[in-house]
Amino acid sequence: MSASTVGSWLVQDALRPWQQRSWIFITSPGFRPKAAWVLDLYARTWQGEQLGDDEYVISADERTSIRAQCRCHPTLAPGKARAMGINHTYGA
Repeated sequence: MSASTVGSWLVQDALRPWQQRSWIFITSPGFRPKAAWVLDLYARTWQGEQLGDDEYVISADERTSIRAQCRCHPTLAPGKARAMGINHTYGA
């Protein structure tokens, strides 16, 4: 399957993923240290040292107890020269 095939499917179905934009407002005070730790793992670094060729990072996340919640901010409809905006913060 070529990229042009996928592009033609998107155009035929009126899907425009490149016209959607989302944003995240960081509200957790401990976000930066946690993010740095995860980003180091993506860079194959642990406690300041590169991982060896025989060392691997495995990531697994299962949250079966998450319930549907409403977004804190409404979705902004796309307009001229503006992509659709979707906020990823949810209310209780």
